Amino acid sequence: MPQFQTFFTPARLDEFWYYVKWLLFYVAPMIMIIAAAGAISILIVMIKKSFANEEEINKKDNQDDYEIRRY
Repeated sequence: MPQFQTFFTPARLDEFWYYVKWLLFYVAPMIMIIAAAGAISILIVMIKKSFANEEEINKKDNQDDYEIRRY
């Protein structure tokens, strides 16, 4: 019977948590900044639409390339 070996030795666990710590401290803030920039751009578009003139919005909606007929 082969000798029993464990994969998760204390040295390997320390190395794993070192890389997890590095990932959380250095990479996660960059991802959050990118996500915040996207959310702000969506918010700006929503604010522009809320203050836009309704007539302009309706004109844009009525400029379709097709005609709908209801009988």
